[in-house]
Amino acid sequence: MKFKSGAVLVLAAVTLIAGCDKRPALQAVRLDTLRAQEDYTLVHAVAPGETLRSVAELYYGDPERAAEIAAGNGLADPDRLAVGDDLLLVFSEDEWAGAERRYRARIPYNQGVDALASGRLDAAETFFDEALGIDPAFDDARYNQALVQLRRGRNEVAEALLLDVWARRPEDVDVLAALGNSLFYQTRFGDSVAIFRELLARDPDHRQGAYGLARSLTEAGLIESAVTAWEAYLRLDTDSVWAERAREQLRGLRGG
Repeated sequence: MKFKSGAVLVLAAVTLIAGCDKRPALQAVRLDTLRAQEDYTLVHAVAPGETLRSVAELYYGDPERAAEIAAGNGLADPDRLAVGDDLLLVFSEDEWAGAERRYRARIPYNQGVDALASGRLDAAETFFDEALGIDPAFDDARYNQALVQLRRGRNEVAEALLLDVWARRPEDVDVLAALGNSLFYQTRFGDSVAIFRELLARDPDHRQGAYGLARSLTEAGLIESAVTAWEAYLRLDTDSVWAERAREQLRGLRGG
């Protein structure tokens, strides 16, 4: 069934820096509300690239609510979403207020993403701060603010932001990749090794994590482990600029 369309907001993808994966783009959002007997409900039309976890993150601020959405919409296979499918979402009054805050915060957030993509770091920092002022629980804005701080070389500030996000998103490999980089640039190589190992335990094929681990082991002076890590990276990546750098590292570690 179709419902009248409300405001539409398209969320841009997050810029990749320092070896971190690009975050998933949040697609078009219809912020309609249907009120019945003090219930707050919303119908969301599935957009390209969306998953139940991304929808749950968008509206509830918690990707783990995906199972609840699936059950509420009678989805036997939650991985088989089709573009244009309607999902009925149900909120408490407090949850609805949170969804509205997230929706409003995405205006400066998108502006911050654009500014970061074009290298306008002052503007990006201001926009992400504005987004977080509207919605302090907006972890994507906090993550991107950390990327801004990494580009500025403010690695301790970036670390604090990323630790805050990681506490709520322990499975998020993008956050781990950025956190590992923030530690590496503080020359805390033992800590960065631990973070990149945790990342790869969650996603063994994560190229940025594999590269970060090999680089951290090299700087830590753990030669044998570094050789093994560079070899593992080259099994994931054979023909990029990063692969050539990995081969150079291996030649150096092996004495030419």
